[in-house]
Amino acid sequence: MNRESFSFEGLDPIEDRIRRLSQDAAYLVIQDRTIPKKDETLARFDLNAANALPYIEDEPVEAPLEDFGDEEPADPFEDDDEDGPTWDPPPSRQRPALSWELIVRAACAWIRDVAVRNTVGEEYCRFRVKVYGPKGARMLDSAQFVCRNHDADLHLPLLADKDLPRIPAPTFDQAAAAGGAKGIKALGDYYAQWGQIVLGSVGQLQGVNNAMLNRLHRQLRQARDQVDQLVAAILENRYKELELAEERRADERAGDARTELAREALNQLGDAAKAFLTARGVSPELAD
Repeated sequence: MNRESFSFEGLDPIEDRIRRLSQDAAYLVIQDRTIPKKDETLARFDLNAANALPYIEDEPVEAPLEDFGDEEPADPFEDDDEDGPTWDPPPSRQRPALSWELIVRAACAWIRDVAVRNTVGEEYCRFRVKVYGPKGARMLDSAQFVCRNHDADLHLPLLADKDLPRIPAPTFDQAAAAGGAKGIKALGDYYAQWGQIVLGSVGQLQGVNNAMLNRLHRQLRQARDQVDQLVAAILENRYKELELAEERRADERAGDARTELAREALNQLGDAAKAFLTARGVSPELAD
C-alpha cells in the first residue's frame, strides 16, 4: 500500500488542537461518517506510552525507563561444576516513559494510519475525531477531515486484442508423414482452436462486463447527486410558493381593511354633510 497516494484535508488544524489540549485529554475516538447519518466508530487510542510506542519511529527517548519487574528467577541449572550448563537471565521488562509531545505525535500518526487503512479501495472517506477527557466524562474537542485516495481507479480497461490468446496455425506435416495419425492430429488441433476461442470470448465478455459495471456505478452516483439536487430544488420551490401565498393573503387582508375604512369614512362624511345642510335649512330630500 503506497501511503504517498493518500492526502488529507482539514487534518492539520485537528492535530494542532490536540497538541494544545495539554494533558487534559485521555483518549481519542475516530468515526467513519462517509455515509451521512450513519457514523461508524472505527477505533480508540488511549493517550499513554503503551499505545504510542508502535507509532514512534526512530525517536530519541530521554525520559527514564519505567520498571515492570526486574527480579531474576532462581537459576534452575545452578551447579558447583564450572563445566555445567549455564542460564542467561531474561531482559528486564522495561519500556520508556514517553513525553506528552511524543504521545500526541504518535496519536496523530495513529489517526493517519486508521484513515489510510479505511480509504483503501475508495476515492475518499470522511472521518470525525473526538477527544475525550478522563473516563469519557467530557468531550474536549470534535472535528472532521477527509482522506483522499489518488490511486483509486474504478475504470477497468478492456482487454486489448494483443492480450487475447491467438489461435495457433495448424501444421499437418508430421500428420501427413504419419499417415494414420493425420485424423487424430487434426482433431487435437481443432480442440485446441476451440479452447482458445472459448477463452478469448470469455475474456472479452468479462472485459465488457467490467466496463458496464463501472459505467453503471458512475451513472448511479451521478443520478443520486441529481436526485439530491432535485429534492432540494423542489423543497425550495415549495417554500417560495408558500411564502408568496402568505404574502398574497396578507395583501388581500390589508386591502379589505383599507376598503372597509374608506367605506366607513364616506358614510361618516355623508352623515356630516346631511347634518350641515339640515342646519342650513335645506330640506331632507335635497340633503339626500
